[in-house]
Amino acid sequence: MVLRRTALSLIGSTVLVAATGCAGSGTGGSGQKTFTMSAFPTGNSMDPWKTQLSQYVAAATYDTLTHVNADGTVVPWLATSWDYSDATTLVMELRTDVVFTDGASFDAEAVKANIEYAKSVTPSNVAAQPYLAYIQSVDVVSKSKVRFNLTSSQPDLPYGFSQQAGWMVSPTALKNPSALADTAVGSGPYVLDKSATTQNKTYTFTRNKNYWATAAQWPRFEKLVVQLMTDLTASDNAARSGQIDYTTVTAGTEITGWKISEGAACAFHGFTIFDVEGTINKPLGDVRVRQAMNYAIDREAILKSVLGGHGDVNASTPFGRDSTGYTRSIDSYYSYDVAKAKRLLRQAGYPNGFSVKVLNNPQWDQMAQALAGYLRKVGIDVELSNHGDDLVQQTNSGKWAMSTSLQAVTGLPYSDFTFLMTKSSSMNPLGNSNAKVNALLAEAVSAEGAEQKRLYAELAEYAAEQAWYVIPALSSQLHAYNPDVVKVVEPERVGGPMLYHLTPVGGE
Repeated sequence: MVLRRTALSLIGSTVLVAATGCAGSGTGGSGQKTFTMSAFPTGNSMDPWKTQLSQYVAAATYDTLTHVNADGTVVPWLATSWDYSDATTLVMELRTDVVFTDGASFDAEAVKANIEYAKSVTPSNVAAQPYLAYIQSVDVVSKSKVRFNLTSSQPDLPYGFSQQAGWMVSPTALKNPSALADTAVGSGPYVLDKSATTQNKTYTFTRNKNYWATAAQWPRFEKLVVQLMTDLTASDNAARSGQIDYTTVTAGTEITGWKISEGAACAFHGFTIFDVEGTINKPLGDVRVRQAMNYAIDREAILKSVLGGHGDVNASTPFGRDSTGYTRSIDSYYSYDVAKAKRLLRQAGYPNGFSVKVLNNPQWDQMAQALAGYLRKVGIDVELSNHGDDLVQQTNSGKWAMSTSLQAVTGLPYSDFTFLMTKSSSMNPLGNSNAKVNALLAEAVSAEGAEQKRLYAELAEYAAEQAWYVIPALSSQLHAYNPDVVKVVEPERVGGPMLYHLTPVGGE
């Protein structure tokens, strides 16, 4: 078995933390006491508002304001209800029975303290920032009511609060934030066991006996262990030897007695064209060249050969089958047509093609090599330059015309287009902007019903025409697990299960 790591780098609108899950100690079946997860590290701090070690490390000790149900809908958690009093004002009612592990109370003041800290801290959790950037200020209305004043419309903020923009840390602990690098002070389901923890390697948690949520609301293991692993061979050996109970896998993997489940098709995976103005690489400034690159790739073949058939073909637009306004016609917008690709290149003045350097993450090399191979067939010489540890810095440098990327789409088109095709995108280091994209977004967010669907469908088609991306498919992640030990829910809209979607078989 070859394990497939699809954890997003700390770039993108909503980071998919596709951790490998492993359960070690325990005998299986009802009554399993320990669940050990192996997660690919995504940062170096336990502070959830910074470049955190892993989403699962954070989720063990910190609650979010909202949760996501199996059907992808946002449901109450620390926030019990919410309402937009107008397009730029979100009011949330909060639980009044939640206490952090240091004794501090969760209330509106705690929410305000967290948001203000999250917006100012460096290095920030870049997965949270796209949502947090909309929050201009936070008002404490009462102990149990908080008001978010937004810079502009953001209808999906409650969803953002179910993800990395919703962590809640003790306000007392926030007064000494440096201590949060290697400890945790939350109101979450587990507490850190420092005696059984090795920094940057293994994090052990025991059940929070004072947790406010009932066993019915969140069944938990007695012990949770998160192992940070980058060695795929070690993960493979652990799976084959029965030391783990949950892991991400490639298509075709079979493990005796285990089940395979498939996450939502929401990984926007391929090439991102930063230089749509042609400042660094002149040919990319011509939309015909970018369209030629899209006609040059065989989406169906890449979906089958690189992604194992797990996902949906995509027309290089951040718009999937769960998105409002989706129509099947968009999937076939760029048919595989080498002759048309070459014709467009000739019309743009590049009959012999051109060369382009592409920033690449070695973890995503299989996709990058496949796309590069197709582009070379029409005369576009792609030079892949591998950067792993400094990928974020290289992206933000503004020196690259293109990059291999792996980002998330949620099926919420306002956020997906905003975070991927406007200046709000973290994958837009050159600050590209398109007036029509901006206008259609503004119209759509204010519309309702059929008119909103029409506007989003128009936006999806126009985005495909502009070809800021070369994305063959929205891919989905496969998870293998021991059904005698862990119950796994694959929520819609999310690439991998959240911690609360992995629960003991037979409850507690």
